[in-house]
Parts: sequence; structure tokens; C-alpha cells
Amino acid sequence: MFLRTSFSLNSARENRRGAARSKQLIAMADENLRLRAALRDLVALSTIPAGWIGIAPRTIAAGLADILTGSLGFDFAFVRLLDPIGGLTIDVTSGCATREFLDWLQAQFSTFDESLRRPIIPDVIVFDDRLTSLRGIIIPIGFSAHAGLVAIGCERSDFPTETDRMLLTVAANHAATAFRSANLIHERRRAEEEVRKARDELEMKVMERTAELQRTMAELAHMNRLAAAGVLLASIAHEINQPLTGIVVQAGAARQWLALREPNMERARDALGQIERDGLRAGEIILTLRGMFKKETQARNPIDINKLIFTVLAIVRPELQKHGVELRTELDESVPTLEGDRVQLQQVVLNLVMNAIEAMQTGALQILSIRSCVSKPDFVHVAVEDTGTGIDPSNHNHIFDPMFTTKERGMGLGLSICHSIIESHNGRIWVTRGIDKGSIFQFELPTNVGQGDQVRQRHA
Repeated sequence: MFLRTSFSLNSARENRRGAARSKQLIAMADENLRLRAALRDLVALSTIPAGWIGIAPRTIAAGLADILTGSLGFDFAFVRLLDPIGGLTIDVTSGCATREFLDWLQAQFSTFDESLRRPIIPDVIVFDDRLTSLRGIIIPIGFSAHAGLVAIGCERSDFPTETDRMLLTVAANHAATAFRSANLIHERRRAEEEVRKARDELEMKVMERTAELQRTMAELAHMNRLAAAGVLLASIAHEINQPLTGIVVQAGAARQWLALREPNMERARDALGQIERDGLRAGEIILTLRGMFKKETQARNPIDINKLIFTVLAIVRPELQKHGVELRTELDESVPTLEGDRVQLQQVVLNLVMNAIEAMQTGALQILSIRSCVSKPDFVHVAVEDTGTGIDPSNHNHIFDPMFTTKERGMGLGLSICHSIIESHNGRIWVTRGIDKGSIFQFELPTNVGQGDQVRQRHA
């Protein structure tokens, strides 16, 4: 009797142990199935980015929603992407939801930034009354949901598991990367369009300025034919050579800025502005020279000679840098204003500075010095000194004569025009040898037009 009872107890224990082992094996098999499914889904998600390269954001959102409900088996997916340019939202849904889930989802939006709180339009959601209830989770797209969010609804009682969270996070990250790439492509295309427009605008400006200069030159040529003023034509060609050279240099610089891999729009606009200023300056020079040769009375206005010198230095700064010329200025701030034609006096300083730069091209020491001061009561004195080869003493008496030049390609008009302009302002201009080498071109002007006449009468 005792042996039979003991055997029965042992048999019951073995049965319970066997049942427990069977449950463990079943649980392990279920876990293996879930892990295999998770691995399969993870591999499937890893192939998503390749198919989203270069496509529109709405297509990305629709593809993500379809993957969540189709491949991953969730009941409902809602994707909201933010457009960083226009501030608009892109809403896409897939699957079916309940009205209770929609109310829950809308309440959850209140915890996000204002850009994500826009109400969901019920018309974009398919409702299924056969669904009992949906458990939900919201996954941000990008850091702090800056690119949008993904909302998932599922009937499973254990939703969301850690595996669900992992898969949804991976999918959201892929969507964020694809969305950012799409925005970058859009920005690049927009930048290319802006560059194209800027290039077209630049070319149009250059064509307009070129056409304007051509019309001006045609008018001047016609005037020369009628008046037989060959010297006038040569003078104009000499004086507008500098602004025309500036236009060509700035146009080339603008084309280089636009041809960069990342075009520098600010530098291109600056070059375009310089082209416009050089074109206007060329026109002013032409009008001034025409008035000089027609003996027209030029308007005289107050001029700050120091500011005029700085304006010229800004124009020739590229030439100074190109030839490695060291610039030294000694400008007396107490110099009074004088009366004169701004464009004409600017051309005088510009011609003297450019001549000084050209005279120093073959020398090792290249120093350009410009000084201003009050030489005597009511007279302004300006000196432009270079360290070039200097002027042959035998040429001193002819240096300001028309058509006299010591340059191979010179026209012999620059210093002659300077002489005419200074004399028309009742001043005088002369040249001396430098202290060690080079030349010093100097001129002085009265602070008002009538004063120079009085000084001349006293000397006479």
C-alpha cells in the first residue's frame, strides 16, 4: 500500500515537470518566432532609404505609412511631416482607426510645438467600427520632432513592445534622413535657379552698359566727324580706359564668383555694383571732356580734396595690390574745401596715380606717397610721389605738352588733360625729381575760383 502511494506521487510530479518544460519550450519557440520576425522587419526597413532618395516629401510620408500598416502589420498609421521652408504640414494616413483613437491622438498633439498641433482632418482617415479599441504610440521624426511625427494604432494587447518601439524608431529615423535629403535637394535646385537668374541679370547689365557705352562712343565719333576734333576723340579714349578696364575686371570677377561650387552671391552683387559705378563714371568723364573742348562753363561745387583722394584710391586699389605697391598717405585734415568740378579733379588725381604705378613696374622698391596740405593762404597743395625711374631732365619742358609721351603705348594726352583741368581751375601743376629717385607731381588750387585770377593778376 505504501509503495503504490509513493509511486503515484512521483508520477504526478513528473507530469507537472513535463508540463512546465513544454510551456517553456512553447514560450521559447514563440520568442524565437518574434525575434525572427523582428529581424526580418529590421532588414526590410534597412532597404527603405535607397528607395527614398530624391523623391518628394509627400511620397516619403505615404511610403512610410504604407510600410507601417502593410509590412509591420499595424492597424493604423498617421504621418505628419513639416515643411521647413513654407511652414506647412503634410498629413498622410494608412489603415483604419476608431473615433476614440482620433480623439486621443488629437489630445496628444497639445504636448508638441505649435507647428504640430494643427487639427487632423477627419476626411483623410478611414474609420472601422469593427475595431474594438486601439493602443497608440507617437514617435518623433528627427530631434525634438523638428521634421514631424509618426502615430501608430494597434489592437494587440501587448502593444507597444520594445521590439515595436525599436522598429518604429528605425523607420522614423529613415524618414527623417530621407526628408532632410529631399529638402537639401530642393535647396540646391533653388540655389541653382537663383544663380542662373543672377547670371542672366549680370549678363543683361553688362550688355546694357556695353550698349550704352557703344551709343556714347558713336555719338562722340559723330561729333568728331562734324567738328573734326580728333584730339577730343583721343582724349575720351584715354580717360575712359580706366573705368572700362574696371568693368572688364569686375565682370570677370563676378563670373568667377558665380562659377564656384557654392556661388558667392554677395561678392557677385558687389562686382555688379562696381560695373554700374564704373559705367556711370565713364559717362561723367565723357560729358566733362566734351564740355571742356566745347568751352562750356562747368558747374563748380565745394570739394573735400581728401575725400576725393580716398575715392580715387578705392578705384585703384586692385592695381596697387596687383603690382605690390606700398601706399603711404599724409593728408592734412585741416585742408579747407575748394570750389571745382569733382569729376575733372578726380581724373587729375587718377591720372597722376596711375602714371606713378606704371612708372614703378620695373623697380624693386615700389612706394606711392600722396600728401595734401595748405601751401599758402587759401590754397590747397597735393603731391603724388613715386619711386620709379624718374623723368629725363630734357623732357621736363614738354611733359605737359599734348601728344608727348615717353611710354611705348602712351597717347600723350593724360598729363596734357591734367594741365588743362588745373589751369581751368586757376591753379598750377608741375613736376620735380624725387628725393632719392622717382618723380613728384604736384598741383595747387585756390579754395575759390576768383582767388586764382587775383593771384595771377598780382604776379602779372
